[in-house]
Amino acid sequence: MEIRPCSAEDLARLQAGWPIPGSDIHAAHFAAQQTGSATYLVAWRGGLPVGSGMVQWGGCVGPHARSAHPGCIEFNHLQVRPEERGSGVGSALIAAAEDLIRWRGHPEVGIGVAADNPAAAALYRRLGYELTGVRDTIAYTWFDGDGAAHDEIEHDELLVKALRDQRRTSPTSGPQVG
Repeated sequence: MEIRPCSAEDLARLQAGWPIPGSDIHAAHFAAQQTGSATYLVAWRGGLPVGSGMVQWGGCVGPHARSAHPGCIEFNHLQVRPEERGSGVGSALIAAAEDLIRWRGHPEVGIGVAADNPAAAALYRRLGYELTGVRDTIAYTWFDGDGAAHDEIEHDELLVKALRDQRRTSPTSGPQVG
């Protein structure tokens, strides 16, 4: 498996190989990366996209999380294709995000987890993230396999992890994300 920031060439492959009906979330994430506000990490296996996630350089998205942890960089929009879940893709994406955040000199990473997603919370806890008790309510729209839009309100808790200065690569060679 290889994990790397999305390129323009990758975007076309993502749209063809992992279409999301009713939405072009890949283009939206890539556009955010182009502005410098985020890095869109994509996991590839055998030339196929198997997972993705966003490093939000502006900090935590939720207002309570941003206020409580102003120096924290958030990793969000973690997605793993259903047939790849449980194979380590999510953990590898989180590790790649941590390496990138650490490489840029930030001391803390945060991940929001929905109250109704205990499996994700358990994964993040196993990876060293700690519950903060900081909660935000996030509203968003998602699209199902038929392209129908669904408005969602999610109650998230911020989990954080302190990043030690144990870089896996040198600043001159860039982050190891593969």
